[in-house]
Amino acid sequence: VTETDLTTYPDATAGFAYSNALINFAPSIGSALPMSITWDGTYFWVSASDSYIYKFNASGVFQSNFSVSSQTTNNGGVVWDGSHLWVVGYSQQALFKYNTSGAYQNVSISISQNTSPRDAVWDGTHFYVTNNSTARVYKYSASGSYIGNFLVSSQDSSPFGITWDGTYFWVIGATTDTAYAYNSSFVYQNKSFSFAGQETTPYGAGAQGSSVWVIGSNKTAYKYAPQIGCGARTEGTGNNLYTRIK
Repeated sequence: VTETDLTTYPDATAGFAYSNALINFAPSIGSALPMSITWDGTYFWVSASDSYIYKFNASGVFQSNFSVSSQTTNNGGVVWDGSHLWVVGYSQQALFKYNTSGAYQNVSISISQNTSPRDAVWDGTHFYVTNNSTARVYKYSASGSYIGNFLVSSQDSSPFGITWDGTYFWVIGATTDTAYAYNSSFVYQNKSFSFAGQETTPYGAGAQGSSVWVIGSNKTAYKYAPQIGCGARTEGTGNNLYTRIK
């Protein structure tokens, strides 16, 4: 069938696909590379390799930036916890806390169990930090207590980005150029989507509602959104073909 109405076909499967929406950050960040992206409900924040955090509105228009070089010159992920931003310090193996004006809050969390921290995310209760060397995701409490880690090498041996959409953790695999979904217990859910057609050197990811943005060496964030039947083969007209599962 080529119907997209879930009311008519409630058992049609929904997946993720590139939505043809993108934001090009190159004019604002110059020669720096974007390492991570997070959404605070109003603005995007991008962590760049020049030790700055850049703020953009929902349309991708540059607003301001602030330096984190007093805390780290090897910044990775940037995380929104609902009130503050946290920045991953790669060499320091720590998370550093800032307000939205860019002022360091003199608060940091050691993540020393993770010797190669890349991106990070907050799920409302815990921090999760990727490690592309060990192919693991490390979990910490709000106060920084180490809780444990999860191996994701069965899906990708080099996880860089990570985000939480309220239902799933999406881990960005740099080897397969694919995003993989895990539940809150970090069990793989046999859900994934490829971003290889847009980015082949991914660094980070950020959720905006149910959509996932992937960012990398192209200095562009690409948006992937749930679409009914996406990932299925298409007929000659370009319409998705859906399989009803009984």
